[in-house]
Amino acid sequence: MHANPSNGRKRFQLPLFFLLSFIISWAVWAPQAAGALGITGLAIPPDSPLNLFAVWGPALAAIIVAALTAGRAGLRRLLGSLGQWRVGIQWYVFILLFPAAIWVAGRLLDTLLGRSYELESVLSQLGPQYVMMLPFFAIFALPSALGEEIGWRGFALPRLQAKYSALISTIILGVLWALWHIPHNLGQGQTGIPLLMGLLSLIPIAVLFTWVYNGTKGSLLVAWLFHAAQIITGYLLAPLPTYTDDVFLWLVAIVVVIIAGPADLSRQEKVTA
Repeated sequence: MHANPSNGRKRFQLPLFFLLSFIISWAVWAPQAAGALGITGLAIPPDSPLNLFAVWGPALAAIIVAALTAGRAGLRRLLGSLGQWRVGIQWYVFILLFPAAIWVAGRLLDTLLGRSYELESVLSQLGPQYVMMLPFFAIFALPSALGEEIGWRGFALPRLQAKYSALISTIILGVLWALWHIPHNLGQGQTGIPLLMGLLSLIPIAVLFTWVYNGTKGSLLVAWLFHAAQIITGYLLAPLPTYTDDVFLWLVAIVVVIIAGPADLSRQEKVTA
């Protein structure tokens, strides 16, 4: 009996996807991290337009691997769920409001505990004209979020869930997602505790992404909008210096795991490739 070559290709599709994602993105971010750490080498400014190419590393990797392993049919499966918009209205309410709700909860708790500090968001630095900038931030957030989600949730998550439980798949993806971000965060000047907390927060966020993705029967569109909402909220609201919002984020993720169950992280069956 002859082995099917396509089975061999599919066996290595996840390692190849992650490898390509890191290579494409780190080609831009590694020089930025080196510059931020004072290491001489190829200089790429932190605000370089190449960053848009870097955040599309996961999407480009997913498209390449899907085309190599399944051709046009693989590409159709990968991108088809971008049109899957008919999901419960509660999912749209959640993905659009949750990022701000977590921030507000953290700020309120800090206030109750007597923690006083001033915050200044990116938009507040622009002055009264910040309202005019909102559409531009949305235009930037949407392609950036799509570049990640085609790869992480559109390609990697279903294939991980075909092998492992939803929770184990999410932890694996969350850890790799955090590692992928390291040179980018270093290039943006993050070090020490802020860097560590930012990376660790991706684990509970990944749990919520899986819950949303599986709960909407694999809607890549909803995952994309969820990611974009987080980016836009980050522009509107300055980061809390106390990490209280991160504590709430972990608590919500734990509650989701308990209620939805670690096997599927959803009342629906988990979505697999």
